[in-house]
Amino acid sequence: MTVEIIKNARKPLCVFGLLDSEKGNAIADEMLAWIKPNYTVHIVRHDGKQFEQPALRYMQELCKKTNRPCLYLHTKGACFRDELSEKVRRMWREQFTDGSKYFEAVKGSKPRVAAPIFSPEGKSWYNGFVANAAAMRALPDIEPDTFRWKFERLFLNRDDIERIGILDTVRHSDVWLYNNY
Repeated sequence: MTVEIIKNARKPLCVFGLLDSEKGNAIADEMLAWIKPNYTVHIVRHDGKQFEQPALRYMQELCKKTNRPCLYLHTKGACFRDELSEKVRRMWREQFTDGSKYFEAVKGSKPRVAAPIFSPEGKSWYNGFVANAAAMRALPDIEPDTFRWKFERLFLNRDDIERIGILDTVRHSDVWLYNNY
């Protein structure tokens, strides 16, 4: 794992998990074009053996250290490229180019995480999200391992962390995502 920091004075923080592969770097070029102007970006390059967990661990440490909220994104589709991955990246671009509504939603000292979509069961869909430092402190230390679904379960059934879905809850379905992105 290596980390590159693209500083952008007084901009919100973003941790960007980059699968260091040909496909991952191509997706990173696409995404960084809209991320870099709007955030101080911490690019966490990794080999994918522990999925996105090294970048999530870095984000947790960064939030604790800076006491600031942070956006988390990754090279969605770098392990496999399909139509859904491209649609999710398009949604992320639309939602996070100006992510102010997400950062506004997590303000304060209460542990909060905001994502475009949270299912009624509390699961984060497609794992682009903003968390405040209190939320990242409330989680146990993220220790990378090879369990694929570890991230998706981080915020599941956590009464101590408020989960905020920004998009209209009526639209929370794969059908909606496929039809609209």
